[in-house]
Amino acid sequence: MVYTVKEGCTACDSCQPECPTGAIKVQPDGEGYWIDPTLCNSCEDIDVPRCVDVCVTGALAPLQPKKGRNKSTLLPVAIPNIFLNGKTTPFASCMVVWEACNVLAQRQSLPWHADDQGRLRYCHTIHRGRGELRFRLAADPEDPNPSATAYDAGMEALTQFDLRATCLHLIFAAQATTDDRPWEQPFVLNDQHLEQYLGLHRRKDLTKLERLKLIKTLVFQACQVLVSLDWPRQGKVQGFSLEEHAIWQLLHTQYYFETDTEGCQHLIGLSFTLQAGAWAKHFLNRQDYGKQTAFYQYGTLPWLLLTGVMASWQQHEGAMRLLLWLVFKLRLGSDHRMTVRTLLRIAYGEDRLREAMTVRGAHKRLLKTFENDLETLYHHGLKPQFDPDTYPPEIQPLWARVAEIPDDADDALDFWADDAHRPLSLTDRAPRDKGQRLLNARLLGFDLSEDWQQSVGKTRPKRRRSAKSTPTAPPTALSGDAIKAARQRQNLSQRALAQRLGKSQSWIRDVENGRFSVGAGDLTQLQTVLGLG
Repeated sequence: MVYTVKEGCTACDSCQPECPTGAIKVQPDGEGYWIDPTLCNSCEDIDVPRCVDVCVTGALAPLQPKKGRNKSTLLPVAIPNIFLNGKTTPFASCMVVWEACNVLAQRQSLPWHADDQGRLRYCHTIHRGRGELRFRLAADPEDPNPSATAYDAGMEALTQFDLRATCLHLIFAAQATTDDRPWEQPFVLNDQHLEQYLGLHRRKDLTKLERLKLIKTLVFQACQVLVSLDWPRQGKVQGFSLEEHAIWQLLHTQYYFETDTEGCQHLIGLSFTLQAGAWAKHFLNRQDYGKQTAFYQYGTLPWLLLTGVMASWQQHEGAMRLLLWLVFKLRLGSDHRMTVRTLLRIAYGEDRLREAMTVRGAHKRLLKTFENDLETLYHHGLKPQFDPDTYPPEIQPLWARVAEIPDDADDALDFWADDAHRPLSLTDRAPRDKGQRLLNARLLGFDLSEDWQQSVGKTRPKRRRSAKSTPTAPPTALSGDAIKAARQRQNLSQRALAQRLGKSQSWIRDVENGRFSVGAGDLTQLQTVLGLG
């Protein structure tokens, strides 16, 4: 139970040194003490809390749970300024933010090591070894000049990191895009903002204090990541180096209390004042981007990703790691080929992948988990595209093959009739060498649902084009109903159209039902086949 300081405290300073968690703090005016309820654990290892044992005035007492609603006029109004369309928002997606997301998501699975000073450090080379990103963890995220943790303390801290802290990291990255100079302009988020973004306001199993504790923990973990880097010249942007600094500087934490009739203070809200680190001046700089002396790199963050991580972080941790990695990967160009080995390493770590390749029977368990996680990605709006050469139907997951079954009863009857005469039937067992073949397989990419492709109504800063360069107009988009009507006019079944396009029947069905949008290349081919050019 959390304790509180009631009236009668003489500020004798006997309790503060005894607190093992640092929960007893001096009041802002310097008169007396207050107890941070997000830190107090009532000294769970002993019967009588240490502060109570040494208090001579009896001013410390258990804080009884606050009854009724926890709303108050003391709390500032939470007006969200991201996810304005209810689906997506721009967010900073440079390599610094991407690797920091990997640090928070993959934690001790990354190749951490001790540097020359015995501090925990993780290094990531970039641009074929011409540059490097170096990450360490801050011992105290509220320290304006944070010091990095030692190796043992840092590894212990990593084991306590929560996967959901990546959601806070991405929210901060989205918030930073709302300012023109985010490395100079702080932003404020309170617990009501974060509860709405993360869906915590629907968690009726948590008390208000438990939600506030969780939010503070996640914010602090996201602010513990430190980075230093050496970036090589890229195009006209000159190379540069940055000294170690916090990716997100936690400038101030504001606590909001209400006092009940018995003089007990109840925590009813939190707000955090944050600011992007020096990295933003080089990777999220609107003004210098037009001068070609800095970058402005951003992507699209789906709200579905945040709610998905918050809902499935325990049951499908591997799938959530992949989801967080792919939100950056899928924004880079059009070629998204990736090997199954890479996905396994991202989802489960190098050690588990090595175990699967050396321990008898371990690969079967890992690959079964991987197929289940691929299905989880599918339900979150990312449909894998299997390479027909290295990932043919006979080794594809059963759920992917079942997805080929048409919804229409007549088409389903034809499907099963044809399936009975195929060399590989849907009901056949997988080949014996499936495990080894999967380790050498690859995906061509992922088809994105509309929730991942929704326009955010915010344009990227554009450079001046020369008079000779003339942009090519993109093909006109087609709705799912228009594609279906054109297919029926051609007397084509979904399967026949899929064969002409080199796609699966389920892809055609998902496009017609509006689940997936058609890319520019596929759209041109689709218009040609359906005679819509």
